[in-house]
Amino acid sequence: MAELPDPGAFGAAFVEFMHAMSFVAEHKESAVTVRVREYLGADPKALPTTGAEFPLTEHANLQLAIDAVLSDAEIVGFTTRHSGFGSVGLAEIVAGQGMTGPISLGPVQYTDVEVGDGRVIQCVASALFLTRCAGEAVALVLSRSGDHPMAPSALKLEGVSPKHGVVSELLRELRAAMREHNVFRGRIISLHQHGHHEAVSVRFHAVPAVQRDGVILPSGTLERLERHTVGMTRMTEQLRSAGQHLKRGVLLHGPPGTGKTLSVMYLLHAMAGRTTILLTGRGLGLIEQALAIGRELAPATFVFEDVDLVAAERTMPFHSGGGLLFELLNQMEGLAEDEDLLFLLTTNRPDLIEPALAARPGRIDLALEIPLPDDDGRRRLLALYAKGIPTDQSTQDALVERSAGVSGAFIKELARQAWLRGALENRDAPTGEHLLSVLEELLEERSTLTRRLLGQPGDGAAAAQGEGPFPAMLHALSVAGLPIPPSPSITGDQPGPP
Repeated sequence: MAELPDPGAFGAAFVEFMHAMSFVAEHKESAVTVRVREYLGADPKALPTTGAEFPLTEHANLQLAIDAVLSDAEIVGFTTRHSGFGSVGLAEIVAGQGMTGPISLGPVQYTDVEVGDGRVIQCVASALFLTRCAGEAVALVLSRSGDHPMAPSALKLEGVSPKHGVVSELLRELRAAMREHNVFRGRIISLHQHGHHEAVSVRFHAVPAVQRDGVILPSGTLERLERHTVGMTRMTEQLRSAGQHLKRGVLLHGPPGTGKTLSVMYLLHAMAGRTTILLTGRGLGLIEQALAIGRELAPATFVFEDVDLVAAERTMPFHSGGGLLFELLNQMEGLAEDEDLLFLLTTNRPDLIEPALAARPGRIDLALEIPLPDDDGRRRLLALYAKGIPTDQSTQDALVERSAGVSGAFIKELARQAWLRGALENRDAPTGEHLLSVLEELLEERSTLTRRLLGQPGDGAAAAQGEGPFPAMLHALSVAGLPIPPSPSITGDQPGPP
């Protein structure tokens, strides 16, 4: 029986054999690497590289810049054995080897990016660009990067050229073109991120146009709001020349359904052409990125509705207290005073956010109360929403008197339900009797929750303190972001219904 070899000696010999084979093995150079070396006329491994990163939200803007600046570039596609795993950047192209094997020539990879209004831009996802800048050859590689290999969070553009500084100049030209062709300019957008490793996405919004006569506020309130928003927008150059700051913050506070959101919609229509960024819910965690977009595209408006819902949030790791609202106020402090940036905040619970505002003074320089409508306000709201419903003077007076303490949203729903009843009776239009009967139904005790959802405060001190008949349900509604009964405002207690 033959004696078995010593396992240790066999292992050492095998390792030595593998090293020898690796040394003498001939590796065919990647065709992509050959293209880069031949185009540059130099060995790319011996040349310094320059790179830049862009958020994935800027993919469409980067593509438009590439189309404008690199219109004469040759686009070369490449692939690896498992192209879906890991990213292939300039270092891998130069080496000819990726994480999963050799890199070979292949088709250019594209991805479609929606930019609102049904428009889609076909963007290069990864490719090699062979181009020239200032007469010098440049090789650029577009890829994706990020902390998580399976969920990239940024676009990476890296370049190499035989002449120092040429790649930096080309990147400056691309950034300038991105600003010029930016798809966010003059649009209404919001930023979203659902998970820690998920990429940030941008949504485009179309806000219905609200005319001035569609906003019913107490006398003088709308005029003050317009002066601080529309007026300053129109007078930016005069104010800047006088050394006056343009950055400003406006807080609209009051019970639900009184017209805060409607006022914001009117302002967006009145200041058409400004870039508007909506900050919603946990989207405040993206405030730094949102402000970067706004500063790049100023004049810009930032809208944050129901700011009280995150006033006490402490989900961001660097907060010691004060919540996400503090982060917004801190970021506002770092902005230049002469930038035409407008912040519009709304809240149903000013008592929750007043401590944060007091701790960060100067960020909000105008707080306007939008209270429940008085008799004149309700009469005007009925004329607006019940237009087309024939009513005599006595019916109008009865509606105004009986509806004391309700919100504008309540009156709008009152008119809608009256039109529904008229339609069910095959009438061309409802009557004043329909309005009165719907009003009585909505004011019934069993409609308490409906009235609260339409913005009417609860009856009595217990309801005002959140101790009404459905405290658990109202708490669930507040967590979900639905209207909740108001608390005292910054300027004093809200008058309750008579």
